[in-house]
Amino acid sequence: MSVYLISGDEILIGLELSSLVDRLVGDADRSMMVDDFDCSESGMTIAPVVDALTTMSLFMDSKVVVLRHLQDLDGAYIDTLVAAIDAVIFEVDFIITVTGRIPKAIADACKRAKAETIGAAVVSNQRDRIEWVEAHLIEAGFQYSADASRLIATWFGGDQGRLGGLLATLTSAYGEGAKLSRSDIEVFLGEAGSVAPWDLTDAIDGGDVKKALLMLHRMMNAGDAHPMQILALLSNRYAQMMKIDGRGVRSASDAAAILGGKEFTAKKVLEQYQRLGSAGISRAISLLASADLDLRGGKDWEPELVMEVLVARLARLGGAPVQRSYAKR
Repeated sequence: MSVYLISGDEILIGLELSSLVDRLVGDADRSMMVDDFDCSESGMTIAPVVDALTTMSLFMDSKVVVLRHLQDLDGAYIDTLVAAIDAVIFEVDFIITVTGRIPKAIADACKRAKAETIGAAVVSNQRDRIEWVEAHLIEAGFQYSADASRLIATWFGGDQGRLGGLLATLTSAYGEGAKLSRSDIEVFLGEAGSVAPWDLTDAIDGGDVKKALLMLHRMMNAGDAHPMQILALLSNRYAQMMKIDGRGVRSASDAAAILGGKEFTAKKVLEQYQRLGSAGISRAISLLASADLDLRGGKDWEPELVMEVLVARLARLGGAPVQRSYAKR
């Protein structure tokens, strides 16, 4: 008997759950071996769950019981579920998925059962994304070229929930345990995934016009971000630089004290402020104001074109040499 607790983001829980169930079921008949319950369903009651956890299968030597969306479980059922977790029979593997807070009594019961916890959170750091993709490629039994995991992680970006579909497609196309080249994978990648806001701002700060435009398009297309949302994001960033302009700020801790938030984020704002200087920031604010008017009908341009011109101009500003002088009070 094993108990598994999968928590995190809904889009990735399904991937982890599918992978775990496949591993536990193996070559057996899934329809005969898996009992699946969903706490979010209106007619859900706890009695069938208890029965599944505490009685042997009539047809199989073991079975898998899945309880989805624990965060939606009726509070009246908590004590009954706790008792059932304590009484799970040896022949049952019990999987719980949750996206929200876990009631303490259930969390304690999982601890008593020595539950294995599986995190399914969206990974924002590129290195962690690559490692996460590698782990799933290995788990799926693939051999792969050295750059395969980086290719997938970079292409999907924040749309990590698409990995499950890709793995299923690759298995169907090439078979289990296949050795995959870059070209084997590229043909099934589909549209590029969304990216995090800082992927765009980092490219602008670095003066990389080509990358900044690529990140912009991925935010608007795969990420479904509206041009006005992106404009607000950029406006807020340069407004932060204005807050430290003329304040004699010399360190990330000084910047964080004024801006609030994490010192790492404040350091990025400070570095870009040092690069642009007061004149560069004023120019950026002017560009943002013009783009705002253009998006509201000031120019007969498509919103995408307005944002492309804005981002390219901001990135060119970002590529200017670092200003080492500091504005004083």
